[in-house]
Parts: sequence; structure tokens; C-alpha cells
Amino acid sequence: MSFLEQFRQQPASAPPAVAPAGFAWHEFATAGGDYGRTALEREAAMVRGTLPGGRNHALNRAAFSIGQLVADGRLDKAEAHRTLYDAGLSAGLTDQEVRRTLASGFGGGAAKPRTHGGGLYLPPSATVPATPGVEEVAPDFADEVRAHLPRLDWYDLFEREDDQEWIVEPLIPVRRLVALYSAPKVGKSLLMLELAVHISRGTSVLGTDLDRPRRVLYVDFENDPRGDILERLRAMGFAAKDLDGLDYLSFPRLSALDTAQGGAQLLAAVQVYGSEVVVVDTISRAISGEENENDTWLNFYRHTGRALKAAGVALVRLDHSGKDETRGQRGGSAKSGDVDMVWRMSKVTEGTYRLDCEAARLQVAEKTLVVHRDLTPVLRHRVDAQGRYAAWDAKVSEVLAAAEKAGVELSAGRKRMREWLRTTGLSASDRVLTEVIRRRKGIEDD
Repeated sequence: MSFLEQFRQQPASAPPAVAPAGFAWHEFATAGGDYGRTALEREAAMVRGTLPGGRNHALNRAAFSIGQLVADGRLDKAEAHRTLYDAGLSAGLTDQEVRRTLASGFGGGAAKPRTHGGGLYLPPSATVPATPGVEEVAPDFADEVRAHLPRLDWYDLFEREDDQEWIVEPLIPVRRLVALYSAPKVGKSLLMLELAVHISRGTSVLGTDLDRPRRVLYVDFENDPRGDILERLRAMGFAAKDLDGLDYLSFPRLSALDTAQGGAQLLAAVQVYGSEVVVVDTISRAISGEENENDTWLNFYRHTGRALKAAGVALVRLDHSGKDETRGQRGGSAKSGDVDMVWRMSKVTEGTYRLDCEAARLQVAEKTLVVHRDLTPVLRHRVDAQGRYAAWDAKVSEVLAAAEKAGVELSAGRKRMREWLRTTGLSASDRVLTEVIRRRKGIEDD
């Protein structure tokens, strides 16, 4: 079989698998207007999320694919044109660029109607003229290849340099994959719930003013809706009317996200709800492969992470640390390799927490945040200070206050202080303890 024949049999990207029986939306991938509209929404989302340098090609590819469905009678041409036109403008292309690209893409797709029964993104069959001893690439087939495997437009990329956009700076960037992990019971789900509500409302959080509301899809495999979520939301002062932009899936019947089926199902939910941010809590409960196997995380990225990135959707996945939280997330080394940022949350004192950015593929102005959890008048998190000094100083202050309350003599040295600490359950590094002793002896001198 020739290369060209093999190519024609391969989808440009994996078609979505049919969801298990019982899913109300499983017919998306089978037929009719739902199929066409789902394909249109997915193509439009991918165009909107395309970075400078690939936008014209992405729009041309989308118009070609959707043009096939229009020609096959599964989509209204005016609706398809309007949707992709808006997506092109949202991506940053000019009116002239969008119209010219749509005309080319729709024209090419109309000449190659797609037959019924295929999945999304199946490239049309192409007829290559048979020349004895020579394989020639027909012009229409070359157009198909360029439409489905577009190259970067270097001129566009260099001329349209954009700064990194943020949803919540410096924690959650636009269109990126983020991992947030901690030891159990530290409160990462509580922090993420507050962030998710404010992101969905476009309101200030952690001292950061958000530019606009963004719909959030929260996929929760951990927390009970009534016993955990409702109680927390009420403590934060939120009511049902405040949560219209937060789409919460509680213990969803979702296939594993390290499979093609699970990735397709999640992307279908993103399309239906119009999500710009997805939260998975926690990721270890959303996979079928072994957590310590690198293939599990490579498959997660292949089937889910990459699709969300292509659609311009940010993903925050919550996770647990291993037995030693300073050694990173629990699981295989590839787990951190497929994300753009890794944040570790740790407890400094009761009510004070530290967020450390351990890895990033982008510029991060501040890699350490110290966050305080207020319980009154409402439950909320606020940034006390930025930088490592704030966390260290908070720990010193905690030990100082405990020693004063316990009546530990001011002249106590390191050995005495260590003995006292063992009776309290508190821990302190040598550096913290040295500063505590120095300040206490300073108090004695006064």
C-alpha cells in the first residue's frame, strides 16, 4: 500500500468514541443535525484557541471540514459561515482575512461532500491519478493535506507577538494545563472551589482583578455535593444565583480520561456547556491506567490534555503528593511533563498556606504565594504576602507565640526548645528555630 493510500485511511485526529449506553449525549457522534452542530462547535472552539502563527490555517481547515458537512446536507451554510466567521475574529484575524479564508475553505469542502457515518475529522477520499511508476499528488489532495496538517505561518507569528494571558495570575494562565497538588486535608479543593466561583463570575480573587467571567466545568470525583460543596459555598457567602457560570459535575459517569472515549466525552461536555476552564478533582480518580506508569500520563495528554489545549480550554487538575510531599506529585515522572505549570500547596501554620510553583513552561513573575484562610465574616482566601520570606516569617511567628503561651523561659537554647517542640506537635526547621531563639533573647535583653 502506498503512502498516499495509507494517509487517506487515517483520520486527521482520532474520531470521538461512542459513549456508553445511558449517556444522554452519546448520539453526538452518530448522525443528523446534532452531529453537524457538534462538529461545528468543536471546529469553532479550536479556531478560537489557536495561537498566532496558525490561525489562518486553522480556520481554513475548519471551513474545509464543515464545508463538507454543509454539502452533505448536515449543516445550514449560513449558520456554519456565521459561526466560523465569529471564531476567526475572536482568534484575532481581520475581517478580510476571515472572509478570504472561509471562501477558500468552504469552496474546497463543498467539492468533497463527506459521506454519512464517519466520525469527526475524517479526511475526504482523494483520487490520485495513476501514473505508471510515479506517484503524483493531485492538487485537490494537496489541499486536503494542508487543510488537515496546517503549518505555522511564520510571518503572522512574528508580527503578532502576544503577551501571556491570565485567568488568575500567577496561578492559572489562559489555554494552559496546570497541576495543583498537596498532601491530603490541606485544603486544595476548598481553595479551588473559591477560585472556580470567582472565575465563573469574573470577580476579584486573591487580590487579582479578573478581566471577565469564564464558564468553568468542575469535574468532581471526591466531594459530596450536600455534605461538602453546599456547606463550603454557604460559608463563602454564595447562593444559587451566584453560580450560573459554574457547571458542576458530581461523581460523573465519565470514561477514564486516559482513554480516547473519556477524552471525547469530556470535550463533548466542554462544547455543550461552553467551558473555558476545566477542573478535575482529583486526577487520580479520573484515569484507568496505573498511576505510577508513565504511559498513563502520556495517554492522558494524548486523549484529553492535547484536545483541551487545541480547543483553547484551560485545565486545572488537582492531585495528591506522595508520602514525602517535597518530592512532588504521586505517580510516574511523565505526570509533570505534560503540564505547563506545577503548583504545590503546603500548610505553614493553622490557617496559613504556601503555594510554590515548582515548574513552568512560561514566565511566572512570582513563584511563591503565601495565602491566609479567613473564616469570618465569610470563608475566603487572601494573599498575605508574596515571596518565600513571608512563609518563613509566619512560621517563626507561630513558634514564638506558642512558646510565649507555654511559658518557655526566654533564655532557652536550641536543645531546650527542641525538647519543648516535641511535646507540642509543632515542627520547625533549624533556620526557623535559630531566628526564634534570636528574637526571644532579644526580648530578654530588653
